Amino acid sequence: MTFESAILAGGKNSRYGGYNKAFIKVDGEFIIDRNIAVLEKLFSRISIITNSPEQFLNYKSYPMAADHYKEIGPLAGIHSALKNAKSDYVFISSCDMPFLDADMIARLKNEALLSNAAAIVPRYGKSIEPLFAFYNVKIIEKLEQHIKHDSKRSIRGFLTEIETVYVDFELGEKLKKAFTNINRPEDLAHC
Repeated sequence: MTFESAILAGGKNSRYGGYNKAFIKVDGEFIIDRNIAVLEKLFSRISIITNSPEQFLNYKSYPMAADHYKEIGPLAGIHSALKNAKSDYVFISSCDMPFLDADMIARLKNEALLSNAAAIVPRYGKSIEPLFAFYNVKIIEKLEQHIKHDSKRSIRGFLTEIETVYVDFELGEKLKKAFTNINRPEDLAHC
């Protein structure tokens, strides 16, 4: 079983004034650089899923792909990552999460090795984090059907259609930090 990672960096960033959140600085470093540093310890292949590759000229050593399905949100990014994958599983992360946690990713990866499920998603209480999860490339056809036929194009809705394993994490400071995402400029105050 093989694994790789993809960073979703293709959103409109409308709540951030259109500014690409991958290039927000946290502790003096772009979020994308922080993420790559963590992911390189775990994966030999990291791709960047973006609809604006011209913004990532300094990242040409990483494979890039645009969304095939436009204007539908993160499901399009997951689809593009899986469609362009060279591995069985892709760890999907969002470019606006500055504190990816290698131990948590490794725990999810272990579950993928054990279960061979279609998706391995962290859960804490009644909440899940589908943009910090592993997806098996075998779901591409089902994902395409979901995109074409579900008007909501909801990741959570899609997860109910496939074999999803939820890995329970304790809600504590480590988890809160790992799942922090920057949606608005004021969110930086919590970093």
